[in-house]
Amino acid sequence: MEPSPTGQMPKRQRIDRQLLGEPISVGDRTIQPVARMGGWYGSQYGPTGGGAGAWLRLSPVEVIVQESDGSERRVPVTDPTREAMRAIAQSGLIVAGLCWLIMLALWLRRRKKR
Repeated sequence: MEPSPTGQMPKRQRIDRQLLGEPISVGDRTIQPVARMGGWYGSQYGPTGGGAGAWLRLSPVEVIVQESDGSERRVPVTDPTREAMRAIAQSGLIVAGLCWLIMLALWLRRRKKR
């Protein structure tokens, strides 16, 4: 990051928090959602003013289930979109790697013939 005209460095901080939602009673059980908030925010001030901005991502983590007998269990929440995007990216990398190996094999074969 570059300093402002006044020589001040912008203030940039990481955000990483776990948030608990409102408990909801359903019959004899009480459920409470848990989410993770992560991202960055920053600000910069100078002689003529300043500014601030943030990038945040909120993702579900788990649901806490409290039974009527006092026992508690945690049910993890999966993010199907994230899993699908990860699978697509991995498939693309595998295909790219295989294409590179085929091109290398063809190049070496062609070079041997000369």
